[in-house]
Amino acid sequence: MSIINEERIKKLEKVLTNYPDILSEFGIKKQIIKTFKFEKPLASLELYDKNTQKVALFMEEMEDFFFVGNTYFESESQELGFSGLIFVSRFKNVFEVAKNYARKHKSLLDEFADLSGILFGKPPKEVAEYCSEERLKKFNLIKK
Repeated sequence: MSIINEERIKKLEKVLTNYPDILSEFGIKKQIIKTFKFEKPLASLELYDKNTQKVALFMEEMEDFFFVGNTYFESESQELGFSGLIFVSRFKNVFEVAKNYARKHKSLLDEFADLSGILFGKPPKEVAEYCSEERLKKFNLIKK
């Protein structure tokens, strides 16, 4: 049994076409497919005021392919619809780390740019360059 099954990829692509309103962020479908193919360890969707029932259905369908979880941005904004992050990964521990730190800190903050970059599959050099930017130096994210 191959862990990258072309038939399952086609099934995932078909499921993703059912959610154009949720997957409107540029390139997110491609990121989800790359995550399924193990080209990325994790993908996240940042959503604002989306239909809560549709988001729940999307997450349920994604569970056929990934570990899936979410974190909310602001509890009062949920009256208008779902606002928060949805995480998908085929790796349980990567998924758990991302979900738990996002919940604890209410988002993926700059203070955790090094961890975020690594979780989202950025090359270490690119992560280090980003963490070296002037606005992030105060967090001392890399050892020089």
